[in-house]
Amino acid sequence: MADDNGEVEQVAVEPLNEPDNSMPTWVWWLFGGAGLLIILLVIFAVATSTDEEQQPAPQPSYAESPSPSPSPSVSPSPSPSPSVTPSAEPSDSPTPMPSPTDVPSPEPTASDEPTPMPSPTDIPTPPSTFGEGKIVVGTDAAAGTYRVTLPVASGCVWALKSPSTAHGLTSDVVLGGIPTVTLADGDIFISKKCGTWSAVDPANLFKNVNAAVSAAPGVWLAGEDIKAGTWSTANLGETNDPSQLCKWTVTESLGTNFSTTVTRDLIFSGTGKVELTAGQQFESTNCGTWTLLSK
Repeated sequence: MADDNGEVEQVAVEPLNEPDNSMPTWVWWLFGGAGLLIILLVIFAVATSTDEEQQPAPQPSYAESPSPSPSPSVSPSPSPSPSVTPSAEPSDSPTPMPSPTDVPSPEPTASDEPTPMPSPTDIPTPPSTFGEGKIVVGTDAAAGTYRVTLPVASGCVWALKSPSTAHGLTSDVVLGGIPTVTLADGDIFISKKCGTWSAVDPANLFKNVNAAVSAAPGVWLAGEDIKAGTWSTANLGETNDPSQLCKWTVTESLGTNFSTTVTRDLIFSGTGKVELTAGQQFESTNCGTWTLLSK
């Protein structure tokens, strides 16, 4: 278009307003911020999952495990004792416990050893023989049956105090022969002018087939010193002196020192007779010599 001066006036032609199909800027900022937030949340989630996977599972606590402030009795010493050397490479398998046969038995000390009991050979045995005087049976002589080793002469006297028997006190004055006594532990025995007493086995008595067939005054065992059977004296005449009367006694029971009387008799004149059985004790005074009449 020409102006009044004839010049052509330039007219700016504005473009036609086309409809704007783009979204507003604030919407883009909104989407951008939301996307950034989502990305940050994903990164945080991934980081958290990685930390949980790398963190070791909690282990159970044992008494042997060293604590943060170890106790001297549990934790190993920084400088290990020479007697305990840690293994360079710990083994996964547990160390086997030693069997009872592998564990050495402790050596007994002098105080642990029991006091040995004395053996029968260590205990002194009382003697089986003794002479005249007083003895305590079980200490001075062993218990048992004793006889003199040689026939005695007139004047042998013995006495026995025995708390173990009902008779209590037994005694005898022997004018000859072989006296016999049975002693128990605790008995007190006294003898004088009887010689030596020696222990004998009662099981072997009264079996002597060679026993004598005549007997002087004194004490004898029938079946051992003299034979069993019917015995008789010679004719003694007659006497009125009581001290000269022929007297005899037959007793039995070896274990009670022949305290059981079978026969007790005497004669003023004539001939004396007696029946003797093996196992009996025969004692006579003032009767002279007795002779076996029949077995």
